[in-house]
Amino acid sequence: MRSIQLKNKKGMTIGDMYPAVLTIVLVGIVLGVGLYVLSTFHDNVTPDRSGSQTLINCSTATTLTDSSLAQFALSTIDTAAYTNGTAITNYTVTSAGVITWGADLDAQCTAANSTTAVTYTYTYDEANTAAEAVTTTVSGLADFATWIAIIVVVIAAAIVLGIVLTSFGRRRNSI
Repeated sequence: MRSIQLKNKKGMTIGDMYPAVLTIVLVGIVLGVGLYVLSTFHDNVTPDRSGSQTLINCSTATTLTDSSLAQFALSTIDTAAYTNGTAITNYTVTSAGVITWGADLDAQCTAANSTTAVTYTYTYDEANTAAEAVTTTVSGLADFATWIAIIVVVIAAAIVLGIVLTSFGRRRNSI
């Protein structure tokens, strides 16, 4: 009697793993490079803007009023001075536009009953501009990138199920 072996593959096999892994790695690299290029492009198309804020109470941390703008990023503090014109150097600042005044500055400002003024340079995404469009694109791609881990788990599960089905599901038909 002659035996005929049927080719009835169900699921993925170990041989299917290499192209699947290679595809996931390639997608990850393209996403990473694409996001980097778009972020760099965003920085180049966003114009620098100048801002100022006066009558700041230097006994507390200060959040700049422009920091509420979309995608606000503080570039530099150009000047920080008391209302009498004396420059201030004892402070820290974040890119989100929060200035934390130094401890000795708090004491000086309180004793003199003075306020400070700052001028600064910042960027933000103005509505209906290229910068806003690039930010939207980067956000969309970043959201897609979070799905890569789930896709990898689904592919791994398909490979395991494929191996299990082909191992236990072998039947030899004979004529």
